Amino acid sequence: MSLSPDSRTDNKAELPAAKADKHSVNGFEKAMVGIGSLVTYLTVYAVRCSGKAAACGIRRVRKDVRPLFSRVKTSIVHGLKKIGINMIGCAERISAFNNKFFERAKDLGAGKAFMLQASDLFRAVKSSGKFMSTVVNHLVPVLSIAFLVIVVSDKVSADYGVTVEYNGQEIGVVSEESVIGEAQQVVADRTDYYDTGSETYITATLSLKPLGAQDTVIDEQTLAAAIQEQIEIQAPADGDAQENTSSEEADIYDISDGEADENSVRAYMVTVDGEFVGAVEANDEIEEYLDSVKEEYMSDDVIDVEFDKNIEYTYENYVMPSQVVDQEEIIDLFESIVAEPVYYEVELGDSPWGIAYDNGMTLEELEECPITFEGEEIEDFTEFCPVGAVVQLSEEVPYLGVMTTKEVTYDEEIDYDIVQTEDPDMYKGESEVDVEGVEGLKTVTADVTYKNGNVVSRKVLDEVVVSEPVAKQIRVGTRETKTPVSTGSGGSGKYFWPIDGGYISAYQGDGRGHKGIDIAAPYGTPIYAAESGTVIEAAGGWNGGYGNCVKISHADGNVTLYGHQSSLAVEYGDYVVKGQLIGYVGSTGDSSGNHLHFEVRSNGTYPNPLDYVSQY
Repeated sequence: MSLSPDSRTDNKAELPAAKADKHSVNGFEKAMVGIGSLVTYLTVYAVRCSGKAAACGIRRVRKDVRPLFSRVKTSIVHGLKKIGINMIGCAERISAFNNKFFERAKDLGAGKAFMLQASDLFRAVKSSGKFMSTVVNHLVPVLSIAFLVIVVSDKVSADYGVTVEYNGQEIGVVSEESVIGEAQQVVADRTDYYDTGSETYITATLSLKPLGAQDTVIDEQTLAAAIQEQIEIQAPADGDAQENTSSEEADIYDISDGEADENSVRAYMVTVDGEFVGAVEANDEIEEYLDSVKEEYMSDDVIDVEFDKNIEYTYENYVMPSQVVDQEEIIDLFESIVAEPVYYEVELGDSPWGIAYDNGMTLEELEECPITFEGEEIEDFTEFCPVGAVVQLSEEVPYLGVMTTKEVTYDEEIDYDIVQTEDPDMYKGESEVDVEGVEGLKTVTADVTYKNGNVVSRKVLDEVVVSEPVAKQIRVGTRETKTPVSTGSGGSGKYFWPIDGGYISAYQGDGRGHKGIDIAAPYGTPIYAAESGTVIEAAGGWNGGYGNCVKISHADGNVTLYGHQSSLAVEYGDYVVKGQLIGYVGSTGDSSGNHLHFEVRSNGTYPNPLDYVSQY
């Protein structure tokens, strides 16, 4: 490569400028290094000078303070030594003074010795004030400290009680605060005043008090009696009467401005479930009666006895003298009967199932009722239900019921489930059991509450399953039945024709008191429910002439009856639908041939079945 003369000239001109820049940079770096070194030196020097100054200061302080500590120490030791010497000297002088007094008293008598000792003491004080100064400065403080120790020890070792004040008056001293709560509970049990929402609620003022010889500690019963005496009447202000107060109660709470009327008297107001029943001057006989009633029900297996009504006594109100009664009148009320027993006489056509249904009872409950016929008790009402039998449906009800609670262990069955499967080869209403259900069993422990011998509540405490239930498996038919709903003349068609075919062989009112119609059909012909409802009777045997009979209660209030069946296909309590199979034609009971006796009952009457059904 060849360079032009101009280019060579330009390169030579640039060299001195580059060198100048390089020298300038080097000079700046040297200057910064020098400044850094100077700063570092000055910092080190300053630290060194500060350390020397601090060390010098510490040496001076130690030099000045050490003599001061020495002087203080010497002064303290000297002072204590001087105090000790003075105390010893004072004690020696006092001892000598006492010895001299006893010697003079022995020789000259106590009176003269006292006069001489006083004269010597006066001369000694007059000649020198040091003795008195020593006594004042040393002996008095020691005696004060000793007195303080004695007082504190006495107070610490003293017994203390809790002073109780009600309405500004001290009513007793108790050992501890819990006694007050127990006493208040005693008063609450006696009366109804212990209500924090009431204006007559009384609060106590408590204070701690050292017990002296004259102080007597009382128990909760004594305190409760004292509280009872201090209860003051506080009537609500005008316009502030409590809500829901009856006119009778308004006459009882006859107080103005918190004071009783001049003609009124204080008495226990007796209320039962919040209702005023009378006022008595004392309640001891009532309480004794109630306790005796409870005592009759107490036994080893009874864990609690209570009344079914809440009885309260209120001693915070005044009443008119005419409202005060004898305790015996209140007891007579508690012993009275408020409801008489209910009886039912069996009529023609009645059955145990129908009587139980009409009175809202189960058959089991009905069988527990006393049932008599011509003075003799019927043992099995389902087997013998004669016209004229008397059933006692309810017992007399006492004013005051007694409830007892017992812990009872018993076995209880566990209901099995029912599993249904549809079978198109079977008619609707027909069913067949493939697997019989088996109820399970469990052992139950419970608190059972009885009222007048009847169970009113049960609180289960524990359950132990003994055996599990087995589900019942049933096949039910879905095939349509042959007999349709009746729509022909002579019947409303409201009910299903109750038999598969057949013909009417006897009508209602045929001169022999016939209550229904007879539908003749071959033996074993299926019988169907005329309307949906609940089976209230599924009985066998003679059954008042009906033989094997089914009664169904319907939603419209009617009952249909199907008599003289050869066998039944439903049970008591089953719910059946319209057209469901319920049995088969037969000739049981008072019957002379195979037929179905069909009745409709409505509120104690026997309407003509043909008003509801007709043969298709």
